[in-house]
Amino acid sequence: MMMILVVLRLQRFLLVEMVKPKLHLLPFLGLLFLQAPPSSEMWHLTYDMYLYTSFIKGVGELSGVHLSPASPEIVLDHDHTSPSVGCLSSEPIISSPENTHADNSIVSQTFPKAQIQQSTHTHLDISLFPLGLTEEKSNGTIALVDDSEDPGANVSNIQLQQKISSLEMKLKVSEEEKQRIKKDVESLMEKHSVLEKDFLKEKEQEAISFQDRYKELQALLQSSVKQQVEAIEKQYISAIEKQAHKCEELLNTQHQRLLEMLATEKELLKEKIKEALTQQSQEQKEILEKCLEEERQRNKEALVSAAKLEKEAMKDAVLKAIEEERKNLEKAHAEERELWKTEHAKDQEKVSQAIQRAIQEQRKISQETVKAAIIEEQKRSEQAVEEAVKRTRDELIEYVKEQKRLDQVIRQRSLSSLELFLSCAQKQLSALIATEPVDIE
Repeated sequence: MMMILVVLRLQRFLLVEMVKPKLHLLPFLGLLFLQAPPSSEMWHLTYDMYLYTSFIKGVGELSGVHLSPASPEIVLDHDHTSPSVGCLSSEPIISSPENTHADNSIVSQTFPKAQIQQSTHTHLDISLFPLGLTEEKSNGTIALVDDSEDPGANVSNIQLQQKISSLEMKLKVSEEEKQRIKKDVESLMEKHSVLEKDFLKEKEQEAISFQDRYKELQALLQSSVKQQVEAIEKQYISAIEKQAHKCEELLNTQHQRLLEMLATEKELLKEKIKEALTQQSQEQKEILEKCLEEERQRNKEALVSAAKLEKEAMKDAVLKAIEEERKNLEKAHAEERELWKTEHAKDQEKVSQAIQRAIQEQRKISQETVKAAIIEEQKRSEQAVEEAVKRTRDELIEYVKEQKRLDQVIRQRSLSSLELFLSCAQKQLSALIATEPVDIE
């Protein structure tokens, strides 16, 4: 699972690197430039702009007038109107880098790429204005008119005219510099577009290589997932086999315990039957010795009492065995318990019917023997009692055999239920194993 997570994270990282834009915006004097790989042309452009600004400052210091570079919009207006008209400003007009960066970002979001390139070409029209010349000319003419009256003021007028002529020459030179810089900027923009195309081609090639790498990683991931699925299937099969062996061992131990319980129950039943038979024989002998005259009635009562005692003893023994078997098998075999109860009730009815038949036969025999002789009647009664005891023993043996058969049937049913449970568990595990690879993919 850790390998799968690592491979998925690598895939996500590669996709992010493929999609991530490699172009950054560089604010420079209110303009937007795409940050391409460092080249000599860009450094030359920045160096020329720096020389141009220093030249403007030098001209302003020589002329004694504070000159400031105008914004691109004012330059365009100046180009459309006339080159001789200027403007005077006491503060610099260039905006702060934050404002220019914000304006350029807004322009880049609202206008398309072609419009941005056109706006950059228009913004690159940098010029220098003859600042304050109109006012100086007007002041010079007024001063000449006023100083014509004074002969000492001609010298100042001549100096002013010389300054004006020098400023006009400097303005012409600055205009020539401006045109040269425009041409340089256009050539640099062409080179920049070529470099941008090359850069985009390189990035496309890198994206193709990243896609190939992604496909290789995906194939490796699928192979690793298949290997893991096979290993998991082997583990599940081994675990199922271990559980099957454990279940077989538990069934064998339970079978042995049940056999031991049945052996102990058989011994207890034999002892109880022997005790009941001895008690019955003693009671019958005492009754026959006490009163021979009223032997018919007493024989009847004795037979009834003996039958009742036998019934009660049998019921007690059977009920005890049933209670013990119920305690052992109540939790696992509720339905089979009901079947066993019904069969046990049928067996009890059969035993009671057999005892009643034996009692009736004994009554008939006793009546016949009493008519003949009391001694013969005693012998016959003893023989009848022995025959009844034998019959009861045979019936008990048959009952025990039937109980064994029922126990075997119950065991077979429990084994079949366990086999069904194991088959269902195997099917569920196979279904889980089949669904797990789909979830992982």
